[in-house]
Amino acid sequence: MAATEDAMDALDELADPEFWSQAGAVFAGFVGPTVARNLIEPNTNYDIPDEAYGALVVAGAQYSPAYSRELMLGGGLYSVDKFAERMNLKQHITEVGN
Repeated sequence: MAATEDAMDALDELADPEFWSQAGAVFAGFVGPTVARNLIEPNTNYDIPDEAYGALVVAGAQYSPAYSRELMLGGGLYSVDKFAERMNLKQHITEVGN
């Protein structure tokens, strides 16, 4: 019976609108650095590492009136993702199953 109650609690989380608002804020923090890069790099002579744009979102998210933690997580995830690409970690992970 406990397993059934745990499964129902997990399904309740999926129906919670606040959960989806938080997930959307994490996604916004993840795509925000791409938007910033696309606005900044064509208009300057600098080639800033992609990880820095994620760090900018993390720093800027601290001033958000709502969902600052979620926005910071999205920006941090972007930085870690771009670092993994730079170090070819994603490529190595992809090749593990082959």
